[in-house]
Amino acid sequence: MSPLALPNSLWAATAEAPPEATSLDDQVNVDVAIVGAGFNGLRAALVLAEAGKKVAVVDAGEIGWGASGRNGGQVNPIGHESPETIRNRWGNRYGNDMVDRYTRFISDSADSLFELARNHHIHCDAEQNGWIRAVHGNAAIKPFEELYQGWTDAGSELRLIDKEELSALSGTEGYLLGWVAPQGGSIQPLSFARGLAHAAKAAGANLYSQTHVEKLIPSKQGGWQLASKRGLVTADQVLLCTNGYTDKLFPGIRETIVPVVSIQAATAPLTEHQNAHILPDRHTFADTRRVIFYFRKTADNRLVFGSAGTGDELPNNNDRQRIKTGLKTVFPRLPDLTIDYIWGGRIAVTQDHLPHIHNPAPGLYTALGCNGRGVALSTAMGRLLADLTLGRDPESLPIPITQPRPYPFHRFHRIGIKIAVPWKQFCDNREVTRE
Repeated sequence: MSPLALPNSLWAATAEAPPEATSLDDQVNVDVAIVGAGFNGLRAALVLAEAGKKVAVVDAGEIGWGASGRNGGQVNPIGHESPETIRNRWGNRYGNDMVDRYTRFISDSADSLFELARNHHIHCDAEQNGWIRAVHGNAAIKPFEELYQGWTDAGSELRLIDKEELSALSGTEGYLLGWVAPQGGSIQPLSFARGLAHAAKAAGANLYSQTHVEKLIPSKQGGWQLASKRGLVTADQVLLCTNGYTDKLFPGIRETIVPVVSIQAATAPLTEHQNAHILPDRHTFADTRRVIFYFRKTADNRLVFGSAGTGDELPNNNDRQRIKTGLKTVFPRLPDLTIDYIWGGRIAVTQDHLPHIHNPAPGLYTALGCNGRGVALSTAMGRLLADLTLGRDPESLPIPITQPRPYPFHRFHRIGIKIAVPWKQFCDNREVTRE
């Protein structure tokens, strides 16, 4: 089996060293087996190992190979859906207490991540300077204001900013208004994943990389067996933490999400003038476009700029052009910025744009569907999965445990994305040009 290599990204070029992890070529017995060595699985492994459980984390690639090592590193504490929308979906079935727990869980997720990094001395260029969300056109003002009002009513700390302040804080004049979420910020995501892995291993977790689990078999004695080409893990409980990289390992899970690719580019280090002009207070930034533009600065003052893609992890020509056009759209007065790296990774999108926890079989849990909020949310959900395996009452969770519900016509999702992204981009451009 050829090793699954990380993409040629800024994160791979600058990340902290990972802990030692070898492929599985033996038989091991553990309390909990975790498939996926990203934020979700490693956070769960850390909690379980600290609780004295014997844990094995298995990944088809290296640590952080999936979305955890490819994302933009933005730590955002606000969900896509308004609390009122969530209440309409969950309230009658699960009760308003669940909705209140969920909104607090989301609002606290950024603080929890930065605290986790501090407590475990994870060197990941963590900066909690706030997150800006900006309105790209008049048509987006009403939903933006409704989302703002709903989350502030739920207790989230958000501050509205007008066009003038927004321009000063972002370095672009192309937006109408926005908010600042002071709890937001950024990390070097691959360094954070590797730091979690160091902490989990120090607590006693076993880490196995370059090990593709091919079969997940219920054991006759109870529990599960996870078989790879050269190894076997026997576990009382299993956590599937593969999110946008979920495959056919357990039937019916992959079909509950659509993997949408996010493309990012890292520029050369900004000049002194550019650095003073763009995000001078080092906020992170995302807008309200359907085909989103988002950006932030790194520790060495590069600009990381991202949007949605239509290809897979390797950006195609259209994806590359979208990034270049996006940079010119957002920063029209700047000369062309040199791009040193461009890469992609999968975001798991659910039908309701809410995160899901499933318990499709006894002793088997999965959490997936972060919908572009995965840095903070996936890390926080790893804690929930660990709590469940340790015996937490599911009724006390901030996210309900639901049965997997597949997307209609899931097999055609790649075709749908290739059609949807250009159409949504056209709608975004039309709204902006009509101002």
